[in-house]
Amino acid sequence: MRPAAAALAAVGAALVIAALATAGGGGGDEPGQSAGRVQVEGTTGEPPRGLAVFAAQGCGSCHSFKPANAQGILAPDLTLSLAGRSEEYIRTSIVAPSAEVAPNYGDMMPPDYAQRIAPADLDALVAFLAEGSRR
Repeated sequence: MRPAAAALAAVGAALVIAALATAGGGGGDEPGQSAGRVQVEGTTGEPPRGLAVFAAQGCGSCHSFKPANAQGILAPDLTLSLAGRSEEYIRTSIVAPSAEVAPNYGDMMPPDYAQRIAPADLDALVAFLAEGSRR
């Protein structure tokens, strides 16, 4: 499979996962949880919740991030730009993106993610980005 097709397939799979995760009615412990496990090719069990948030928010359409198999080119590669950064830095970069703008990219990130992303989802996204940038 060509790299662009592989990236599109991965984003599509992540979007399906996000839709399934929020569909509910599956008998899980919490509302919106599915009793079954969703599988992504090459993995076992449920994918990280942060991956579903990453996909649902469209982060991979602009950013590259290896753990999400995202290959966006409009914004910084998160695998590199977040390496060694704290979770506090990552959270601020999402909810107040103008606080520190990456060189050569300008102030392009939407400023309203603090309103768009539920606190628990933001926590999951930050944890996913922090863990993925440590690899």
